[in-house]
Amino acid sequence: MPFFRPKNGGPEQPPDVKMPQQSARITTDDPQASQHALEIGQLVPAALRRLQSLSDSKSFTSDLTVNEFALLRSSGLQPICQVAGTAVYRIGYQPMPYGGSQELTVISNAFNETRNLAVGRLQQEAHVAHADAVVGTRVTQGYFDSESGLIEFSLVGTAVKSLDGRLLRKKDNAAILTTLSGQDLHLLLENGFVPIGLVGATSCYLATLSPYTFQQMYSLIGGNMMNFEIKEFTDGFYASRKMVMRSVERAARAFGAKGIIDVKFRSATNSYQMQGLGSENVGAVAFTTHVLATAVAEPREANIPTQKKILFIEP
Repeated sequence: MPFFRPKNGGPEQPPDVKMPQQSARITTDDPQASQHALEIGQLVPAALRRLQSLSDSKSFTSDLTVNEFALLRSSGLQPICQVAGTAVYRIGYQPMPYGGSQELTVISNAFNETRNLAVGRLQQEAHVAHADAVVGTRVTQGYFDSESGLIEFSLVGTAVKSLDGRLLRKKDNAAILTTLSGQDLHLLLENGFVPIGLVGATSCYLATLSPYTFQQMYSLIGGNMMNFEIKEFTDGFYASRKMVMRSVERAARAFGAKGIIDVKFRSATNSYQMQGLGSENVGAVAFTTHVLATAVAEPREANIPTQKKILFIEP
């Protein structure tokens, strides 16, 4: 997954990107220094100092449960510290298109850019912490301030080190990012698969009513008394989902993945008035679909071990 996208904002995700080098001598928390660091693709000084102090110490921090910690240790993984990545982005002007249903590319690109920036910063924090992977990642995504068009994407996870080399390192030695919990990663490794990275995409698709359906919905003569499917809106939901899954599948193939697992699917809607009819009734709905998942591979040399029974006891 790319860390700083070209300005076209599309969701494609090439697998190998070099980590920007950052000086350890920055000690100021001046806002201008932090803003400059973000502009040139680096971590803010406060985050850099925190990670360096944690990675240099003999203790670790994590948000793992006891079950997750125990299973990761049995899989040869040692927690290092918590890492995070976040971005707040403003959506530009999106004109409402004429001519039927279609993707709202300005909104789609804004969400994709925000996610890629946040994932890139998570990747950089893991790199500074000398991690091999990030597990137990929690995701926050959505409108930071809907009135001003601000959106947010944040990830928080635990950086881990592989003690026995079971995780495959990427070509650029970047940490492997996952959405998997400690239990899920343990079971994945036990079955001969390894995670190879995050894949994600967002699509905002505007579905507009045909004049016939609009009249049928809001007619004063019986139209609003009947049950019937709004096929334009149903098709709009399917179109948004299809576009997102195609992007995620392309990203997984770019990684050389065998498949994707732990798919996190979210969908939101926003209604609009029909243009040109002078009506306050809903004539179009925008379906915004988000998908984030973990791409996995099956190493050729992997030998699937004997299955083990694992008992999880909830308090």
